[in-house]
Amino acid sequence: MVSVRHFEFICRAHDIEPTVDKFRVLYQLIRNMGFYSFGNREAANKILLNPPKSFQEWKQKFFFIREEVMPIAIIFRAPDTIDKEGLAIPKKENWYVRLTATPNRVFGENVLVAAQMSDQWPEDSTEVPVLKFQDREAHQQAAFPTFGGSMSSRPLESREPFWYKHIKGNFLYPPARSFANPPTATEGAHIPNPRPL
Repeated sequence: MVSVRHFEFICRAHDIEPTVDKFRVLYQLIRNMGFYSFGNREAANKILLNPPKSFQEWKQKFFFIREEVMPIAIIFRAPDTIDKEGLAIPKKENWYVRLTATPNRVFGENVLVAAQMSDQWPEDSTEVPVLKFQDREAHQQAAFPTFGGSMSSRPLESREPFWYKHIKGNFLYPPARSFANPPTATEGAHIPNPRPL
């Protein structure tokens, strides 16, 4: 998740649309001690410096979903099925050159809002977040305090869309009808247990 979020943040900071294809240029699926994760592709640039070695108290944020409520069978991939296809490295493409290595950092909510990666911004807010340098507003997508900037906000201009609309487009929300008939404890009871893989 750190690799994915860092990739998205760097892309949005440079006004680059983050896509799966771009991510695959930089990372590949790896298996380590029975767990799958993303590892750097050897030939690609490294964009994440100092990734965390572990997460404390992760069990408080981990949960299981009973297989009976899953409408599909989940297939566990064997290590030899991991795709290590040699994708071409677009070394001269503009987006690739601009994604330079940056350290792993924990940003505050204001920076995530500016990068359009937060769902905490009020839907009807009449303000827009901005990065300010010496009282000059610079309409940036992200703010790094080490660059001497500070986060602020400004009023919406005439006919300017709410900032929430910019943010919402970057999240995949399930449609309301998905919650109309939530799964019950008996759903999937006809499926053998344990489910064959």
